[in-house]
Amino acid sequence: MTGTSDSGATRARPAGLIERDGQWATLETLLADSLSGSGRVALIAGPVASGKTELLHAFGEASGVLFVKATCSAFERDLPLGVASQLFHPLDVPASVGSLLDDAARAADGPTAHQLHALCLALLDLVAETPLVIGIDDVQHADPSSLDWLLYLIRRLGQAKVLLVLSETASPRAAHTALHTELLRHPHCRDVPLAPLTAVDDLFESGAGEAMALSGGNPLLVRALLEDQRLGPRDDGGLVVGPGYRRALVSCLHRCDHPVLAVARALAVTGEQSTVESLGRLARADAETVASALDAMNQAGLLVDGWFRDPAARDAVLDDLSTQDRKEMYLGAGLLLHDEGAPATEVAPYLMMADHSENPWMVPVFEQAAEHALRDEQIDTALRYLELAHRACVDVHARAAIAAKLVRVEWRVNPSAAGRRLAAVMPALRSGQLSDHDVTSLVQPMLWNCQVDEAGEAVDRVRRASSAGAGLRAMELSLASSHPALARRTSSPDPVRTRTVSLTSGPMLKAVTALASVLTCGGNAGAATDAEHVLQAARPSDSGWWGPESAMLALQALVYADRLDVAALWCDRLLEEAQAKNLAVARAFFSCVRAEVSLRRGDLTSAFEHAQTGVDVMPAGGWGVAAGLPLGILINAATRMGRHEDAASFLEQPVPEAMFQSRYGLHYLHARGHHYLATSRHYAAVADFLSCGELMTSWGVDQPGLVPWRTSAAEAWLSHGANLAEAKRLINEQLDRLGPGASRTRGTALRLLAAASQPHHRPQLLQDAVVVLEEHGDQYELARALADLSKAHQALREHRKAWTVARRARHLATVCGAAELGEELLPSRAKADEDVPADEKPVDPIATLTDAERRVAALAAVGYTNREIASKLFITPSTIEQHLTRVYRKLNVKYRRNLPADLHSYLPSTA
Repeated sequence: MTGTSDSGATRARPAGLIERDGQWATLETLLADSLSGSGRVALIAGPVASGKTELLHAFGEASGVLFVKATCSAFERDLPLGVASQLFHPLDVPASVGSLLDDAARAADGPTAHQLHALCLALLDLVAETPLVIGIDDVQHADPSSLDWLLYLIRRLGQAKVLLVLSETASPRAAHTALHTELLRHPHCRDVPLAPLTAVDDLFESGAGEAMALSGGNPLLVRALLEDQRLGPRDDGGLVVGPGYRRALVSCLHRCDHPVLAVARALAVTGEQSTVESLGRLARADAETVASALDAMNQAGLLVDGWFRDPAARDAVLDDLSTQDRKEMYLGAGLLLHDEGAPATEVAPYLMMADHSENPWMVPVFEQAAEHALRDEQIDTALRYLELAHRACVDVHARAAIAAKLVRVEWRVNPSAAGRRLAAVMPALRSGQLSDHDVTSLVQPMLWNCQVDEAGEAVDRVRRASSAGAGLRAMELSLASSHPALARRTSSPDPVRTRTVSLTSGPMLKAVTALASVLTCGGNAGAATDAEHVLQAARPSDSGWWGPESAMLALQALVYADRLDVAALWCDRLLEEAQAKNLAVARAFFSCVRAEVSLRRGDLTSAFEHAQTGVDVMPAGGWGVAAGLPLGILINAATRMGRHEDAASFLEQPVPEAMFQSRYGLHYLHARGHHYLATSRHYAAVADFLSCGELMTSWGVDQPGLVPWRTSAAEAWLSHGANLAEAKRLINEQLDRLGPGASRTRGTALRLLAAASQPHHRPQLLQDAVVVLEEHGDQYELARALADLSKAHQALREHRKAWTVARRARHLATVCGAAELGEELLPSRAKADEDVPADEKPVDPIATLTDAERRVAALAAVGYTNREIASKLFITPSTIEQHLTRVYRKLNVKYRRNLPADLHSYLPSTA
């Protein structure tokens, strides 16, 4: 056993050591003293993972003298002289010393004083001429026999060339041990305190400040963060907090005393607002122990002001628990809060995370928490609370009521899943365990999921009840509006009485009242006003009986009343909110209504996109009996755009038979009829249109705002060239029912009446249709009316007018996405040119404009105001007005929106 040293040399620190300049210098001084024949003791103390082990080992290896080391463990405290054995093992000891060590370790009552003294002298004899550095890591975990031997050794170091380096995790308990008492008496013992790092700028190219905030300067956490950065940068440029950080933090806690880990777990479970008292109860520790544990974690950089430095740290602590332990801790926290009288909103989350619902007192806690969750639009959370309440409930009536509420709430996030719950509710309904309110609320989910027989039972139960009240009226109106086959046959509602009722009713009753009024009496100001009142208070996740359906019904009332601008405005607002809050069912509903608005405005591309969104975002099977709404729009839009194969593919999708006995089936039948008409299956088209008429008439909802079946049937007859008298009768009947007021349906009826009239009567009828359709903004029907007007002029050999009108019709067809209609208009001018002598061929109206007029007209056509045009062309607004007056006259248009698209090619470069 030999060793060399150079007491005057400064020992190089190994690469990779997070520098501890002051501590290293202290150890060098102590080593120099020991090499000169004066034994020294160094105690490296600091928080967990502060670098004590690294410093001890690095210094020992770099000391240049013989280095022996031992590592203590709490699991080996019962191993007598375990630490001493680690130190003697690498030394070349005589057999007698080995036997002495074995005998002392095997002594029944522990080593005797004589044995400890002999072992101490044996070590000193071994190093009499050779310097030695002894390192003992985590000395606080040393076995008692080894500690006694260390005390003997410390007292006898004297003039030995020995440096004893101990490390321990600082704690209040450690300061009162026998070892500490002896070290305080030893004149040559030095404390080497370690604290967390104060800066890491030299370790991180960027984000050093964030690294300090995440690690608190704890060297182990700093290193873990450095390793995590190898995973790649975060999108926001921040430091990656990855698995290395999580493992390092958990490792730190496991290296602490047991109370620290228990308190950390309790803290992770109870949250940032926990108190010392609540942590103590959950960790089964007294307040002093909890406060000490929190101090230890703060000093180690694991916490800041008593809370985890990053959510990943808390998650790591929770993940370190077994599933069962975690549930037990959550349950303990919930019970603790309940005992302290905390509100349900604080207690229920812990019981839910514990998945515990075995006590009846938990039922009202879960129910109250569910109500709060619904008000906060946390529907999935509310569902989970209600499921636990249902599981905990033992009263049959209360349990049935919770089951009914589960159906209502789940219907708002997944209608088909709610339908699957209905089977479990039906026995309670049939046995009378449900209240009238609950039964009424189940009718809609039953019908939506095509459970017509079950819905019939529920409807009969409500009608027999004496306490249904407003719920019964809302149900009857809803049935009359959407499922007329189940509705009671009554006379049409009195608009005045309806208005009076809706003034004092809730949103659902007001919405169905408005819709029923529009469907039975036609659009009226009172119904539209009521619908707007519902929408003003609506939220996509409305916590009423049927959630967003009240808003959807109000929107449909506006659509059927031809208040498309108002409906579009509200749809867009509700859609934005539903999308922001990720409410799939509400978004599907509002997308579908928005698609219907776009379809009626003639914006086919928008209609198709919104309807497709409504289908895509709805959970699988969620449209149920209402599948006819989005499918009808998709079929209609695809047909009008000329995408007949797409329309046919939508018709191949299975739909429930119950749909055809609902209002939703009318949209589907009407759309299918138009697809048949566009693909020359005229009799099939007529059959679908007449089926709509028969159903609407028998149901008492024969309003063109719902489905204009008369004009559609008339168009089918006219297209087939048969039964013209019936076609004309249907058109005139439709005009008589509409009255003198303008409407989209009136414009379409006038267009079809022209087709059924003599050629010389057609232009005037079509011009009247154009005026009506321009006023109501249906671009597709307007394009068709203009196309027919062009043909009418051509038939009368008014070629110039025919060509001008055809250009405008083609422009509108392009704008609204009706590609097939646009293509039909393309050859019309070529044919007209063939039939016209060269000297009579029409002149391009744009060619009649002066250069100045063309520039002004081009800017006006793309949306510039008079003032903006004047600014661009450096002329006065009054001059612009004069130019536009002449442009309108020469091009035979009335409005800017009617300016031809060909003007775009004349835009000045400054535009």
